[in-house]
Amino acid sequence: MSSPAQIEKPSFLARKTFGQANYLWLAIAATFLIAFLPRGARKAIESNTNKAEDWLPPNYSESIDLRWFRDHFIGEQFALLSWDDCTLGNTTKLDELARKLMPSKEALAQAGPDSDLAKRAHWYKRVISGPAVLEELTSPPVSLGYGEALKRLEGALVGPVKRDAEGNSLGNESRTTCLIVYLSEDATKDNKTMRAAIEKISKIATTECAIAPEAIHMGGPPVDNITIDIEGERTLIRLASLAGLVGFGLSYWCFRSVKVTTIVFAIGVLSAGMSLAIVFYFGILEVMVGGADRPRLGTVDAILMSMPAVVYVLGLSGAIHIVNYYRDARREQGLKGAAEAAVRHGWWPCTLAAFTTAVGLGSLYTSDILPIKKFGLFTGIAVMGTVVVLFTLLPVFLHRFPISDDLLKRQSGDHEHGHLPDWALRLFGIVVGRNVLTCIFWLAVMGIFAIGFTRIGTSVQLLKLLDEDTRLIHDYAWLEGNLGNLVPMEVVLTVPPEKIRTADEHAEADGLQYRMTMLERLDLMREIQSRIEEFPEISRVMSVATFTPETTNTGIGGADRSADYAKNKSLEEHRDKLLSGDYLRMEHDKKSKKETGRELWRVSARVAALGNDDSENGGIDYGQFVEELKSAVDPVLVAYQQRDMIVRGLHKMDKKLDGSQVCILYRTPHGDPEPTPTAQETVLRNLLLKSGVQSKKAGKARAVSFYNLSEFDAHEDEPGYLDRAIQALSNQDALILVSAGSDPTAKQFAQGGLPLIDVTDIPDETFSAAVELEESDKTRPIRSVYTGMVPLVYKTQRQLLISLNESIMWATILIAVVMMFLLKSPLAGLISMIPNVFPIVIIFGALGWLGIKVDIGIMMSASVALGVAVDDTIHFLTWFRRGIKIGLGRVQAVMLAYDRCATAMLQTTIIGGLGLAVFATSTFTPTQQFGYLMISMLGAALIGDLLLLPAILASPLGVCFGGKISEAGTAALASPGAFAEATKKLIEELAASGQLNDISSAPTTSLETIDPPPAIEPKTQPAEPVAAASRDSQLPAQPTRTILADEDHKDLADSPHAALHARLRSLRRESPQGR
Repeated sequence: MSSPAQIEKPSFLARKTFGQANYLWLAIAATFLIAFLPRGARKAIESNTNKAEDWLPPNYSESIDLRWFRDHFIGEQFALLSWDDCTLGNTTKLDELARKLMPSKEALAQAGPDSDLAKRAHWYKRVISGPAVLEELTSPPVSLGYGEALKRLEGALVGPVKRDAEGNSLGNESRTTCLIVYLSEDATKDNKTMRAAIEKISKIATTECAIAPEAIHMGGPPVDNITIDIEGERTLIRLASLAGLVGFGLSYWCFRSVKVTTIVFAIGVLSAGMSLAIVFYFGILEVMVGGADRPRLGTVDAILMSMPAVVYVLGLSGAIHIVNYYRDARREQGLKGAAEAAVRHGWWPCTLAAFTTAVGLGSLYTSDILPIKKFGLFTGIAVMGTVVVLFTLLPVFLHRFPISDDLLKRQSGDHEHGHLPDWALRLFGIVVGRNVLTCIFWLAVMGIFAIGFTRIGTSVQLLKLLDEDTRLIHDYAWLEGNLGNLVPMEVVLTVPPEKIRTADEHAEADGLQYRMTMLERLDLMREIQSRIEEFPEISRVMSVATFTPETTNTGIGGADRSADYAKNKSLEEHRDKLLSGDYLRMEHDKKSKKETGRELWRVSARVAALGNDDSENGGIDYGQFVEELKSAVDPVLVAYQQRDMIVRGLHKMDKKLDGSQVCILYRTPHGDPEPTPTAQETVLRNLLLKSGVQSKKAGKARAVSFYNLSEFDAHEDEPGYLDRAIQALSNQDALILVSAGSDPTAKQFAQGGLPLIDVTDIPDETFSAAVELEESDKTRPIRSVYTGMVPLVYKTQRQLLISLNESIMWATILIAVVMMFLLKSPLAGLISMIPNVFPIVIIFGALGWLGIKVDIGIMMSASVALGVAVDDTIHFLTWFRRGIKIGLGRVQAVMLAYDRCATAMLQTTIIGGLGLAVFATSTFTPTQQFGYLMISMLGAALIGDLLLLPAILASPLGVCFGGKISEAGTAALASPGAFAEATKKLIEELAASGQLNDISSAPTTSLETIDPPPAIEPKTQPAEPVAAASRDSQLPAQPTRTILADEDHKDLADSPHAALHARLRSLRRESPQGR
C-alpha cells in the first residue's frame, strides 16, 4: 500500500503557488512586461534620424568646427530644388514657388500664428534662385556683365549651356537653374520637423505651382537625411514582414508542428521587439535620470535598424536549442518534467552563449562612431534580454502545450534516437575520422583568406546607404549633370579685428602688421576661391567675392587707387547687406552673444556626391582631397603672415612696406632665375606686389626681385665676388628669407651689412580657429577652418577602420578570456577561439580580396559573426564536456555533441540565415548588406562549429580540452555509414544505462577541463566504432516510465483525499485484472 509521501511530486511548472500553477504566474509576469513592448518599439522607430554630423563624439575637432560653423552660418542646411523644364528661359513657376515659400509681410500679418503661412516663415529662413542672383549681380553696385555673372554662378545656381544633337549651343536660356531653400533652426530642431519642412517644399511645388511630381529633383543634406530615414523605415517594415513569413515557413519545415513553430517564431519576434523598446526606454532614462535635453544614445538610426534582425536570429537560435533539448528529454524520460529538463540542459550554455555574444557585441561600444557605439550597446543588452524571454515563455508553452508522441516519432524518422540527416552524418564521419587533415585544410583556408585582411579599405558616404536605383540617387545624378555638385565643403577664413581698416586709414599705421581694407579682404577670398576652383572635384565655389566687384587693375597706379577707394567706400556703406547674406558674419560669443570683433569669411565649395564608377574606390578620396585643399590654401595664409613679419622688420629700420623695394632670396639646385609658380616665394611676391611696394626706378613690376643663392655658390671662390654681390643688392630696402633661414650665404650677406628679414619661422597653431576669439594686445594671423560634410566624412572613414580593428581585437580578447576562465586552461581557451574567428576571417578576408569597401553597415557585422559563432561553440563544447565528464573518450564525446547540438545548429542557420536573406533585396544598402552578410556569416560560423571545431577536439589539439582518445579505429569512422552506426549505438547504450539522463542531472557551472573518472567505462570503444554485435543484452533493463495521468492531475497527491486516492490505486493493482 502506497502512502501519500511516496507519490511523486509534480514538476516545478505544475506546482502551485498561492493557489495557481507556477507556469501561470510566469505567463502573467511575461505578459505584463510584453505589454510595454509595442509602444516602446513604435516610439523607437519614430525617433529614427540619420545625421552624419552626429556620428562623431562632440569633443572631436571636426565636430567642434562644424558646430561652430552652424552657430554662425545656415548654409549647410539647405534644400535644392529643380525640375525638368526649370531653365533661365522659363522662370514663371520658379518665381511663383519662391514667393509661396517666403510669404510677404502683408500676407503674414493677415494669417494666424498657427497658419500654414506662419509655419513657412518659421521653417524657411531664406530662399534664393538662379535668376534672382543673376539680376543682383548685373545691377548696381556690382554691375557685372551678363556673361561674367553667368560665369560666376555656373556650377552652383546655373547649369551649363545645353546643346542639340549636332552639338550646337541652344543659348543661355537653355541653362538649367534652381531654387535653394535655407532651413531655419526651428525646421532642423528635430527629425520630425525637418521631415515635415522638406515634404512641405515638395507639396507646395506640386499642388500650388502645378509642377509634376515625377519631374521634381531635390538634393541637399537635409534631403539626404530624410530620404535615408524614410527608406530605412520602409524597407524594415516591408522586408521584416517578408522575412517573418519565410522564417515561419522554414521553421515549420524543420519542426513539422504549428505549435512549436509558433512559439519559436514568437520568441524571435518578441526578442526583436524588445530590442527596439530598450532603445526608447533608455532614451527616457537619459532625459529623466541623466538630465539630458534630448536622448543621445536612446534614438534609432539607419544602422540600429538592423539590430532587431540580429536579436531575432539569436533569440531564434536559443529557442531552437531549447526545443531540441525538450525533444531529447521527451524521448528519454517521457512527458513529465520534460520542459524543466530542457531548461536544465540549456540554461547554462544558452546563458553563457548570450553573455559571450553580448561581450563580443559590447566591444563595438568602444567605437567613437555613434551608430556603431549604439549598435554594440543596445544589441548586447537585448541579447541578454533574450535569455529572460527564452526561459520564461518557452518552458511555459512547452509545459502547457506539449508536443505529441506521434510528432516526436515523425521528427526522428520513427527512430527512438537520432534526428540528423544521413548526408550530415557521413560528412561528420569524415571530419572526425580524418581530423588532422580536416584541421590542416580549414586552417590553410583561413590563412589564405586572412591575407585579404591586409587589403581591406573603408568608405563612408551618406548616399552609399541608398541603392543606386533609389529616387534620391537618380535626382543627384540629374542635378550634378544639369547644375553642379551638392556636397558642401566649407573653408572659413577668420580675420581678427586688428587686421581690419577703412579706406581712409593707412595699412601700416601701427608698424606691427598690414591692415586690410574691405576690397583687400575680398581679394584674399577671391585668391582662395580661384585656387579651390582648380580642383576637378569642385563644380563651383561661392563666397562674398562672387557678389562683389574686383580690384581695379588698369596698370595706371593713380587711377587704380582712386577707383579702388571709391569701391571700398561703397562696400563699407553696404557692409550690412553683405552681413545679411550667408557668406560673411561677425563672430559672436556663444554664451554672451557679444561680438568678438572677428570677421568670418565663408568660402563654400560643392563636391560631387556620387562617385565615378570607373574610379578605384567608386568616389572621391575625401582624405586626400582635404589634404590637397589645405596645401592649396595654406601657402596664401602663410604669405599674409610673412607680409606682417616684413612690416615689423621694416618698421624696426624706420621704413615701411609702402614704397619699399625688396629682394626675395631662394635656393634651387639648378640655378633657376625664378622660383616655381607654386613656391612659397612666388606666392609672397604676388602678395607684396599688391601691398604698396614700389621700385625707385622701374615702377611696381620691379619692386620685388629674386636672387638665387645657388648662383653665389657657383662663384664664391672668385676673389671679391661676395663684395660685388653685396654691392648689387645694396639698393634693396630689405632681403627676404622665405624658406632658407639657416642658409650660410644669407648669413654672409647679413654680416656684410645688408638688411635681412627672416620670415621662415611661422608659428604653428595647435588649436582650432573655431574657438571664440579672446581679447589680446598681440597681433593674430588670419586663420582657416575646414569644415562641412567632407572633413566629417573623412574623419569618420578613418575612425571606421580603427574601430573595425579595435572592436575585433577587443571582442576576440574578451571572449578568449571568458573561454579560458570557463575551460580553466589558457591554451584551451585560445584554441577554442579558432572556430569563433573563422567566420570573421573568411568573410572579411573575402571582402578584402574582392576589393569591397567596408562601410559603417558592414563593420558591425564582424561582432555579430563572432557572437553567432560563439553561441554554437559553447553549446557544442558544453555537450562535449558533459561526455568527457561521464567517462567518454574525446571521439565519443564529439559524437554526443553532434547528436545533441548539430540539428539545432543546422536549423538555426536555415531558419535565421535564409529568413534574413530576403533583406538582400532591400533598396537600403545597410539592410541589403546585412541580408547577404548574415547568410554568409551564419554559413561560415556553421562550418567553423560543425566541421572545424569537432576536428580540433578529436585531433591531438583536443588534449587541451581533457579526455582520452584511442587512435585505433578512429579513421574507420570516415567510412560510409560508420559514424551514423557508432553514434546510434553510443546514444542507445548511454540511454539504456541511464547515463544520458545523468549527464545534466547535476548543474553545470563551467566548461572546465575534466579527466574522465577511471571507474566509468564507456559502452562503445573508438577501436570498434561499427561493432556488429549488440551489447544491449549486457546492459541493465531500463525501467519503463509510464505516465499515470497528466501532470495537472498530480495535485491530487496534495489534496485532502490523497489517502483515499492512494488506497483506490492500490486496490486496482491488487485486482486479478491488474495481474
